[in-house]
Order: sequence, then structure tokens, then C-alpha cells
Amino acid sequence: MRRIISAMQISVDSYIEDRGGNLDWVDNWEDEYGFLDQVDACVLGSVMYPGYEEYWTAALDPKRKLPFSGKLPTAKEVEYAKWASQTPHIVVSRKPLKVVWKNSRVISDLEDIRKLKQEPGKDIHVVGGATLVSSMINLGLVDEIRLMINPILLGGGKALFKGVAERHYLKFVSAEQRVPGKVYVIYRVQHT
Repeated sequence: MRRIISAMQISVDSYIEDRGGNLDWVDNWEDEYGFLDQVDACVLGSVMYPGYEEYWTAALDPKRKLPFSGKLPTAKEVEYAKWASQTPHIVVSRKPLKVVWKNSRVISDLEDIRKLKQEPGKDIHVVGGATLVSSMINLGLVDEIRLMINPILLGGGKALFKGVAERHYLKFVSAEQRVPGKVYVIYRVQHT
């Protein structure tokens, strides 16, 4: 069976955005998880999808400044953008939503993700956002959590696991120090 992996950038105090909804504290959005070869589908929430699509469409052009940061994309961001433009993306939305990428489709029921998990294929990457990740954890759909912990305390904002409804046990897999001062942690979700 395919695994569903949630991989997110967070602050030390577990936020994915600051109080103003800003992400400027993240150095880059390269594939720091190193799993593009093991993933063949992405799942996103409807709030996150428009900005994600805009960012990675812009990152296809190495000479174009990126939205949100105003920086030029790194070589690894361009690599991820190419991968993302060819990889199926599933957007979870209870309301009608227009998606521009031809590789994207909208679903309204998370049980469709459970069915997708049963189909042949590689692992599935839950890109985010926080509400979607929490909902999927609550339904027992997430098998692994990968966190890139950034060396910053935001003191508030959007918490990654705010919507988790009950206790879930995790099994530590690994931790690795990254430069500059980041820590990459992997946990497996223990399903009962």
C-alpha cells in the first residue's frame, strides 16, 4: 500500500506562518526532504493551492523573481518546479475551485484519498496546509510526518497541528542537522 507523507517547514514553536501569514522566514522551498523519486502525487488544501501554483509556475523560469520572496529561484527550486509541473496534484475543497494547472484536479471528500492510497503507485506527498494535514491525521490517513524545523521562534501564527483532535503516537525514525541551523526530523504515525 502507498504511504502518505506530510512534509512541512515549521518554526521551532510549531508554526507554518507568522501572525501576518508571512513565510519570509523560510530561506527557500527546495526539496529538502529528498523524496521526489518516491512520490508520484501531491495533495493540497484549497487555501494553500493558489499560492503554491503561482509560486511553482514562476519558479519554472530561473530569471523570474518569485512571488512572496522577491528572490530568484535556486537551482533546486527550479528542479522542484519542473517536477511539480508534471506530477498529479489533488486539491481538497468543499467549495468549487478553479485550478489552472492541467495536472491538478479537485476533490471534496478525503475518503477519495483513502481510495487513492489503495491504488498502485508511489507514495503521496501531503504538501499542506495545516487544516488539511490535521484532518488527514484525524482520519488515520497520514503514515509519516517529515518536519524541517527552522531556527526561529515566531511567537504565534498558524500552528501546524492545531486541528488534531486527539492523541496520536509517533515513532521516531531519524533526525539530521542541516545548514544553517535547521533540523530535519522524520516520525512514523502509529496507527492502532
